[in-house]
Amino acid sequence: MNDSVTELRDLNLEKESLMARKAAIKKQLQEHRDTLTDEQIASSTTEATELRDAIRSVEEKIKAAQERVSAENEKNQNRSIKNNMENVNIRQAFAKYILRESTHRPDVVLNDAELRALGVATTTTSETFVAPSSVADGINNGGIFIHQEVMLDILREEVLESPIYRDIVTTAIKGKVKFPYRVSKSGAKVKAELSPTENESVKWDILNGATGNYTDSIVITFEEEAMAIAEFTDYLISLISESMRELLINDYIYGIGSADHVKGITIGAISAEYASTVTDLREALEAGIKALPVKKRAGAKIYVASDIFDSITFSKDKNGNYILPVLNGGGLTRMSTFPVEADPNLAAGDFIIGNVGKWYKANINKGMELGVDISNKKRIKEYTAHMMVTAAPVPSSFVYGKKKTGS
Repeated sequence: MNDSVTELRDLNLEKESLMARKAAIKKQLQEHRDTLTDEQIASSTTEATELRDAIRSVEEKIKAAQERVSAENEKNQNRSIKNNMENVNIRQAFAKYILRESTHRPDVVLNDAELRALGVATTTTSETFVAPSSVADGINNGGIFIHQEVMLDILREEVLESPIYRDIVTTAIKGKVKFPYRVSKSGAKVKAELSPTENESVKWDILNGATGNYTDSIVITFEEEAMAIAEFTDYLISLISESMRELLINDYIYGIGSADHVKGITIGAISAEYASTVTDLREALEAGIKALPVKKRAGAKIYVASDIFDSITFSKDKNGNYILPVLNGGGLTRMSTFPVEADPNLAAGDFIIGNVGKWYKANINKGMELGVDISNKKRIKEYTAHMMVTAAPVPSSFVYGKKKTGS
């Protein structure tokens, strides 16, 4: 990141800070106008005026910085084009592509480097995205990342947080697909001094897990790697890991236990379906809590979909007042003795109650591995990730609530 881009970023941050302070003063004047003294009002008004002038000054600096960035980008782009034109391979590789795209001549057909396969998409220098089909490869529009004005902050995506995924305790034992668990035990007994102690009886059972086979890949052309900003290739590779994680999170919750899917928490769970007409979702959660076996309540949590969390958090009483504190980190945090967390991976209207760390068994048979296949003839690199996981819930350990279909 060059100095001009850094300056532009800092100026934007300064502007955001000033605007936030100005908004805070405005809000304070509106909400507390009846309790503020004339002196306090005058002081806040003066500060607001000073902030307005400061924002205008920063905006002028931002405009000047943007002009400098544009000039530097144009200079760097011209230098990049010159360097690439000196590379015979890149010039030849682009010649045919440009000829076809600019003239639309029917006799210009790309060779077998564009091997067609349903669901295949190659990351190229094109700025136009084309979805893959049964007759053509897709085109990932990596070209939009070639220009230097692209801020690296764009590449910093938020990782989707999943409390359920976070709470699952996984082992990593090769070949482990069965999990022994305790069904019942006789327990300790009171015995008088010198009387013999009886052996405790324990009933065990075997939980047969289902193995999920997960894979993903992404194809990048040599040209894209040569012309894109350096961080772009690493970013694309990280997308594979993110996609794999999102797929696994969804399977941990809803996996059907067959066709290369693990058994999700909801498979065989205790049903807590509720009518779609229910308006107070606390009633649905209350029924779900009552359905969870007493011996499975220790350490249990309530995981709710985002819409349930919002509905309960922002619910009001008959006078129009919020029932829960909704500001400064308040809201729905506990219900009865159970902690409550929102999981964005749960489908709308769904909730799960149980001790995920104890009663959901998961083992990584093969950790995530990333390999690369290089085809010099086609000038492409194919990055492929693969992992295998076995997982299953212990029976009668979780409650799964959802809206009844057709109700």
